[in-house]
Amino acid sequence: MEAILMRAVKSLGIRILNQEEQCAGSVNGSNSKSSESCVCIERKAINTLAYLCDGDARTGLNGLQMAVQARLMKLSHQSSTDDSSTQGLIIKENHVKEGLQRSHILYDRAGEEHYNCISALHKSMRGSDENASLYWLARMLEGGEDPLYVARRLVRFASEDIGLADPMALTQAVAAYQGCHFIGMPECEVLLAQCVVYFARAPKSIEVYSAYSNVKACLRNHQGPLPPVPLHLRNAPTRLMKDLGYGKDYKYNPVYKEPVEQEYLPEELKGTNFFA
Repeated sequence: MEAILMRAVKSLGIRILNQEEQCAGSVNGSNSKSSESCVCIERKAINTLAYLCDGDARTGLNGLQMAVQARLMKLSHQSSTDDSSTQGLIIKENHVKEGLQRSHILYDRAGEEHYNCISALHKSMRGSDENASLYWLARMLEGGEDPLYVARRLVRFASEDIGLADPMALTQAVAAYQGCHFIGMPECEVLLAQCVVYFARAPKSIEVYSAYSNVKACLRNHQGPLPPVPLHLRNAPTRLMKDLGYGKDYKYNPVYKEPVEQEYLPEELKGTNFFA
């Protein structure tokens, strides 16, 4: 990584400084034309950038580019407001860190920041904050996150946090996933943005999510063999099964004008309300 960055620096005509050296344009406040165009970078800054980009050359080069551009803009602004400001441009360690943050947003798809950002996105949508939701979405996408990963999380969110309060949310999420699969980045970013804003504004309900969690807890906590399926609910494709009572006394709801009083849970769970 250092070799790649060194070649890039040299190709841009940037001088590399060791700790004891100074950029020529910053010495004695020289007003010469050559000093105005002097661009230098500290060797420590290159070493730090090579380390932080974690073997990704594109990330390192983008970070270097952002650092140089930011310093040039600042120098240009100073020159326009202060005619005596003609010092050379020095890129230091903190400048490349800022440049890397701007270009890569310090987002690690395989590390802790990956989980922090998706958690922040999820909680922002749950809290109905559309601005925060868009911000965390952008942090992930601009940092190189796979849009299909985000889309899959949105499909989950549609049922977990919105549920029956707005059944169309699941349709929106699946459509967004399909759209991202069709067109990819960067075109699909607006699809995800639309879905995220829809979810942030949508009414929320965890009724189904909580009820299903209660059912899972019921199964995990059950002692001994699970209760059998009641006979009247069993399938009876053969005469032997019918003779054994499979399906006996089952009431077919559509043929009754009034609601049918019929137990559908095992006897041991009779009257259980998982939604309570």
